[in-house]
Amino acid sequence: MILQLTPNTHPILHEKVKPCSKDLDRPEMSRILKENMTHYEGVGLSANQIGICERVFIMVLNMETEETITCFNPCIIKRYNENVWCEEGCLSFPDEIINVERPDRIVVKYEDEDKRDHKIKLSGMAARVFLHEFDHLEGIVFTERQ
Repeated sequence: MILQLTPNTHPILHEKVKPCSKDLDRPEMSRILKENMTHYEGVGLSANQIGICERVFIMVLNMETEETITCFNPCIIKRYNENVWCEEGCLSFPDEIINVERPDRIVVKYEDEDKRDHKIKLSGMAARVFLHEFDHLEGIVFTERQ
C-alpha cells in the first residue's frame, strides 16, 4: 500500500510523536514503511512522513547490503562529541539538499517488530540516517538543523 508523502507544512511533521499504540500491528507497519521507503527511493522513512501517527521509522542500516531495520519507540542513549557536516536530503523536502551537522557516532535503543529491545552503536551514514529519522519523530525537520 503506497501512501502519499505528507506535505512538509503539515502539523504531523512538526509535533513530537507519542509512543506506539499497544495494539499496533508491528509486522504490517514495518512492511508498509519498507514498501513506501523503496517506492520513494529513500534510505529512511518515518511513519509520520506518510501520515501515520506512530513512533516508528525504517532505515537502511547497511548501504552495501541494503539491510534495513524498523525502529519502534527509538531513543538515543549517547551522542559522541565528534560532529560531522554532510549534505542531506529528505523525502518531505524533495527539492532541498542542505548541509547538516550531526554526531558521527551514537548509541541507540529501539524495539523491533516482536517488541524486543535492541541497543546498538551506529556510525557514519547509519548514524546520520537514524538521527534524521529520529528528528522526524521529535517534530524536527532537517531544515531546522542547518
